[in-house]
Amino acid sequence: MNIGEWSSKRAHLFPNRLFLKQEDLSCTNKQFDQRVNRVAQAFLGLSVGKGDRVAVLLVNGSAFLEIFFACAKIGAVLVPLNHQLATPELRRIIINCGPKILIYSTAFSAVADQLKATDTPVFFYLPHPEGTFAAVEAFGEPPSKEESGEPTFPWEVALTDPIVIMFTSGTTGSLKGAVLTHQNFLFGAVHGLLSYGINPGTISLVVAPLFHIGALAASALPVIYAGGLLIIRPFDNPSEILHLIGGERINFVFAVPVMFKMLTKAPAWTYADFSHVHFFLAGGAPMPVDLIRKYQEEKAVRFAQGYGMTETQRITALELSDAERKAGSIGKEVFHTKVRIIDDGGLDVAEGAAGELIVKGPTVFDGYWNNPAATTEALRDGWFHTGDLGRRDEEGFLYIVGRKTDLIISSGENIYAAEVENAIEALPQVAEAAVVGMPDTNRGEIAVAFVVLRKYHTLSAEALIGALKGRLASYKVPKRVFFTETLPKTGSGKVHKQEIKASISSKMKTSNT
Repeated sequence: MNIGEWSSKRAHLFPNRLFLKQEDLSCTNKQFDQRVNRVAQAFLGLSVGKGDRVAVLLVNGSAFLEIFFACAKIGAVLVPLNHQLATPELRRIIINCGPKILIYSTAFSAVADQLKATDTPVFFYLPHPEGTFAAVEAFGEPPSKEESGEPTFPWEVALTDPIVIMFTSGTTGSLKGAVLTHQNFLFGAVHGLLSYGINPGTISLVVAPLFHIGALAASALPVIYAGGLLIIRPFDNPSEILHLIGGERINFVFAVPVMFKMLTKAPAWTYADFSHVHFFLAGGAPMPVDLIRKYQEEKAVRFAQGYGMTETQRITALELSDAERKAGSIGKEVFHTKVRIIDDGGLDVAEGAAGELIVKGPTVFDGYWNNPAATTEALRDGWFHTGDLGRRDEEGFLYIVGRKTDLIISSGENIYAAEVENAIEALPQVAEAAVVGMPDTNRGEIAVAFVVLRKYHTLSAEALIGALKGRLASYKVPKRVFFTETLPKTGSGKVHKQEIKASISSKMKTSNT
């Protein structure tokens, strides 16, 4: 059974059970499936077939999920776009994957107009009206409610077929689209049920952006698979989120650590009702142990820790029974996944030693879209090389100790140093730049730039940051800039980033930049 059939099966088994609630609107399993079918019919009417890409630039809502399941039913491939990206970044993604359709929230109309004026291969730009519940309203002449039966087409949609392409930047700053299959999401959902006991009674609050793998694969799809209820709400007011958790008797919330920290700072924190919460799940960045302790001690809420990537979905899970005793661990590998820790020679390291985590299993992606070189580098003999360094303790629990790449994770968003460095070095005043991550209590990490200017050129930190806005997503723009005469180099001539990181603390004490 492919992923598209999940909504059909829920409608058949439990037609009147609630599927989701959004603001003051809601729909049952049957109503949701009918809306999915109308979108699928509309896609077929626009000659969208198996393997064709459909891009979405949408805020969180029912419409996103309707389009996801409509694509899944007919074998089309969804391309979720991060609306925090700058227009040139979105253009590169669209040109790379060649979607037939781009559906966008009207809040992003200005961006869509800019994209239309470029050489993108999109045939149809479809605005989804702000505040509209159903995705089909984006189509000029959508199928009527009477045309909400199962779509028919001459091809089959198998578990091994692609369903989503999620784009992420590579370590060289180039964009890479991770191709995820129906099977990947099926086993991802299975792991949610096995690891955390998600069941038909689970009520999940969806606040993290669905264009990221974390929210889609953690807070939405396992709950849908189990038959539970989704409540979709923007994370715009932490106190209102706290009221909602108590009022709707929420059992489960997935969010990035900075969101969980914001909740603790909200006025409503002291009297928030978490009595119905089974667990919270943090992702996108490491969860500070002191923040985990605060939830445990002040609200008796356990955190389900774990580790995953866009290319692999969930790799590990920390059982709730171990949440306090092993706080800080990412747990053990999930049921259908194998994990090894290897040295630079590809051999397994000794117990307790650090090495690169490599992963094998049915949640591992198919490869990078139209990028065989990157795929070959990442997937070797069936094992995905994460680039992350980890260790395993005497009980088999895993811990992340560092990264082989220059990945910076800020508020759950991935920032690749090379991409930011390329943007800085494109400025005419700049000779050389190095970007590293600096610990930050609110964001986990922030990007810090060390810049060497060209001879006889001047540039202020404010001007540099201003020049990057519009070229990069705001979260990628460095929060601190230090100008230096030279960058430290290794014997082979490469920038010595460990030395740069070691100098940050002293520079922070003497600079207000």
